[in-house]
Amino acid sequence: MNLRTILVGTLLGSLSMVASAQNDWKASATEVKANHPLVQQFQGCVSAVGLNVELPLLEKAPKLDPKATYLRLNDVGRIRDGYIHTLYVSQDQKTMYIIQAGGLAGTQKMFGPLDAAMKCPKNPDAK
Repeated sequence: MNLRTILVGTLLGSLSMVASAQNDWKASATEVKANHPLVQQFQGCVSAVGLNVELPLLEKAPKLDPKATYLRLNDVGRIRDGYIHTLYVSQDQKTMYIIQAGGLAGTQKMFGPLDAAMKCPKNPDAK
């Protein structure tokens, strides 16, 4: 085995470990918990086609705490390239973001920080 093969293998292994660690939040928010108060509060802000309200886009994604609470806000339903939105709530419940993942190219964006007093539309289709 030559040095180049060893370096490439080491690099690819490191990259996959980083990608895995960054996506651990996805596994913890696999279903919508419709009865959770924060899900009820924020799920009207999002849908499978995107945001239903204007939210500030974070230019640089902050480091996410794996011990934080991750609440899935929606499912994509029958929309093939829809978005899944996950609410990130820090352990001290002072910081909240919405993570948008999916779409045509499988992009990920983060919106926030969100105000705990924020109200989302109850019936977003009737804007």
